[in-house]
Amino acid sequence: MKHKIITFIKSLFFHIYAGFPKSTQQQINDRHSICLSCERFDSLNKECMECGCNINNRKIFLNKLAWADQECPLGKWKKII
Repeated sequence: MKHKIITFIKSLFFHIYAGFPKSTQQQINDRHSICLSCERFDSLNKECMECGCNINNRKIFLNKLAWADQECPLGKWKKII
């Protein structure tokens, strides 16, 4: 749990610093598809076992896939900006 909180705070800091850039719904869906097929995706808890982020395809603030300035820690999807 501690790792998950630290990872989120770090990602949030950089997201704020970048000016809150948002992904389009199509970009979120593309990222979501990649995560669902990843070996580090925990389908029971719907989260990434690498970074601890929740994985969903909703365009909401607390969704790393919706933040254009974020990237997969395994390099499977990159920043959009």
